[in-house]
Amino acid sequence: MKENAAPEWPAPPEEPGFRVRWSGLSVSFDERTLNALVHRLVDRIPDLQDLRIRVTKGELAATLTVRRFGVPLSARASLSQLRLKDGFLAFVLDRVQALSFIPIPDQLLIYLVQKVPEGLLTWYRDDRIMVVNLNDWMPPGADFSLERTAFEEGQLTLHLAPGSYDLTEILEAPEERD
Repeated sequence: MKENAAPEWPAPPEEPGFRVRWSGLSVSFDERTLNALVHRLVDRIPDLQDLRIRVTKGELAATLTVRRFGVPLSARASLSQLRLKDGFLAFVLDRVQALSFIPIPDQLLIYLVQKVPEGLLTWYRDDRIMVVNLNDWMPPGADFSLERTAFEEGQLTLHLAPGSYDLTEILEAPEERD
């Protein structure tokens, strides 16, 4: 290959319809933006208040207030191993504590999952994995998956695996759709 020449990539396989593809895509969210996004989620969940995301070097943490029997309980969770595939965001809850030192029982997590709109959250107790169904917020035809994440002070960066977005609905002429 000549110096400064563009690398030669194999041609993508032919697929029906029209697709835009990417690779090497990274998306960064600052804490303010992350918190605005999670507030959209929290507004739909009764008994859950003040969900806040904090990103520090190497850690993603969430703090929230849960009302159980009318009594507010503050909790903090450390999240790791984020995965995104087919519209589902999964993460491991490493530590879930109240007042920074009291472990929160799994029954409270089960209670939260029962309070959210059906199908939004799934809790895999044995593996400590929480899965959030993002399909209502994802554009149809988008193929996003997460390759890795980076937690920096005040910022979360998602490094996406190669993916694509189906533009067929947008690009086809109305007479072609019939």
